[in-house]
Amino acid sequence: MDDELVALLRNLLGQDPLPKPFDLLEIARGRAREPGGPKLSPAAKRLLAEIVGSRRPLETALGLPEGFRADTKLRQRVQTMLGRLLLGVLAERAFESIYKSTLGTTELALEDARGARDDTDYRVLNGKGRPVFRINIKFHGTLFQKAEELVGLDPEDCFALATYKIKQGLDKQDKEFLPYVFIVVSCPVSALDVGAAIPTEFVDLACAVSASRRVSGKRRLEEKIVDHLAAGRARTFMRMLNELTAKLSVAPWRIISARRADNLLRQLLFERVYAVRVRAFNRNYRNAEVDMHLSLAKDMTPLAGLLQEIGAIGLHGVASKLERGAF
Repeated sequence: MDDELVALLRNLLGQDPLPKPFDLLEIARGRAREPGGPKLSPAAKRLLAEIVGSRRPLETALGLPEGFRADTKLRQRVQTMLGRLLLGVLAERAFESIYKSTLGTTELALEDARGARDDTDYRVLNGKGRPVFRINIKFHGTLFQKAEELVGLDPEDCFALATYKIKQGLDKQDKEFLPYVFIVVSCPVSALDVGAAIPTEFVDLACAVSASRRVSGKRRLEEKIVDHLAAGRARTFMRMLNELTAKLSVAPWRIISARRADNLLRQLLFERVYAVRVRAFNRNYRNAEVDMHLSLAKDMTPLAGLLQEIGAIGLHGVASKLERGAF
């Protein structure tokens, strides 16, 4: 397993250096020389000696807890995480396709802003290259089954948006005078189900990275795995990939501006933010976000409606409506 995971990581990264301490595993297996130039630090040399003499070199190198391979909770958490990231990437790809087929031939340009790894996926630019508004893509797949009981919305009509994301978007909008828009695609797919279909070797690698006390840049490695899968390079995952792509191509897309989301949050705080009605929410719901629950049908606008508005009243008119929270 150890050699296979290192080989898989090497395949994902190509000629890029392996992250520490995976590089020591390569050296220990004789598949890489000790780096030229600066020698290994004394600490790295000690760890390399431990790896060479260990019966569990992967665990020794990464500082993995005993029994991590049999940790079903870790595996499920990692599968869900990979599934969620993959759905996000596929949603972004589907949005680009929709954009190009509707507005790609006009004066509007779509700028990919995902490389910054902040709260913006894309910026829409006018013919002069000036930004018109920011876009954040959200995937909506799992229904909130208790939505009607807790926030008064039908589970099929309920989308949970973290309140801090609303504030982040509005803060950025107010600072830059650039409308901030959430675009939501609804597709009934579970991130865990997608993750469970990911080939075992990728999940094994992600579990080792996640559980390690020594690996840095974990999100970059997770994204490398997801990019590899989304590009169709894993043949055993092609069927699931094709199914997801087909579903996203016909899924409903909706938009809501950060301003409108903030207005609704203030108006419907106690009705739609369940967390503010629960004593010691963080203690009772660990790792849960404080969400504003939005109605897909009543609070949001179909993406097609926004595109039609751009054609009818132009960019300036649409930007003004987004800033005021009209949609």
